[in-house]
Amino acid sequence: MITPPLAPDVLARYPGLERLGRTATRLHPRPGAVAATDSHVGGPLLWPADEPWPTCVTPYMVQEEVPIPVELVARMRAAERGRRQPHILAEGEIELHQEIAALVGPGFVGWGSRGGGPVVGYRYVPRPHLTPNPMVALAQLRARDVPDLPRPGGADLLQVLWCPFEHSVGPWGPTVELRWRREADLTDLLAEPPRGEVGTDGYVPRQCRLHPEQVVEYPYPEELPEGLRRLVDEKDEEGGDDDEDYVDTFMAPGWKVGGYADWSLTDPHPTPCPRCAGPTTLALVIDSSERGTGRWQPTRADGEPDHDPYEPTGVVVGRHGALRIFVCLSCPDVPFLLNQQ
Repeated sequence: MITPPLAPDVLARYPGLERLGRTATRLHPRPGAVAATDSHVGGPLLWPADEPWPTCVTPYMVQEEVPIPVELVARMRAAERGRRQPHILAEGEIELHQEIAALVGPGFVGWGSRGGGPVVGYRYVPRPHLTPNPMVALAQLRARDVPDLPRPGGADLLQVLWCPFEHSVGPWGPTVELRWRREADLTDLLAEPPRGEVGTDGYVPRQCRLHPEQVVEYPYPEELPEGLRRLVDEKDEEGGDDDEDYVDTFMAPGWKVGGYADWSLTDPHPTPCPRCAGPTTLALVIDSSERGTGRWQPTRADGEPDHDPYEPTGVVVGRHGALRIFVCLSCPDVPFLLNQQ
């Protein structure tokens, strides 16, 4: 996979930006058989036979339906019909929403009906795993394949596992485990990992080979020096809706290691180490899609099997977003922080 370079005049439009460039490794996952010795998504891991496989004991979230009395539904419908403008709530409508929320109870997320059936309120409630649930192998990355992979303590292998259920601890989604290893230390290996229950199919990845490619990225606009930030705002405004904006041009989409975080959904958010409160490093982006614009568009190589180039892994995070893993390289055991966009 080859990302076309920036046009020669693009960086020149932003004086001083070039010195802020940082390398990132686009992983370019593509469906295909993999071995435990490969860097991959969704394949077998080089796992020590004498090390317990990670399990999840964090309660997961399930959706429940609570019937809403017909009389309350009628009052709510009448209030909705009384709106003077479509998006401005009628008098008393807020109080009725609060009454429904109180009836449904903690975890209330909305109300409605399915296929013309009775109107119900929806809530999410925690439910414990009956037994500790074995996690799913999400990815294995080798430093020899992925040049931007951090190497805490001389580690040259990162293994990422998660529990394929929705949880409310941290960002809504799977609980995550990281293992940093030295590949040379791995000799007696686990033949077959345990299999657990799956709550969300989008958290079970397809096996994908990786085609790592190192690129250069630049900071999210709000993390730029003030002068450059104003210039970016001006250029994006001049470009209009038909042109690629700064983020489209300078920040890579999809699965990647290193580089800069895209904060388009929430604006920049602090990512302090959960242990020392110091700075963290973006280690991995787990993305629902490889879709990008312009030079970032995924391509299919000649002779490559037919597949969806935009969603090769089958992983869906949040509302079709991305889960980012930030690690602290200063603390022992490499604590990490999750952020979802």
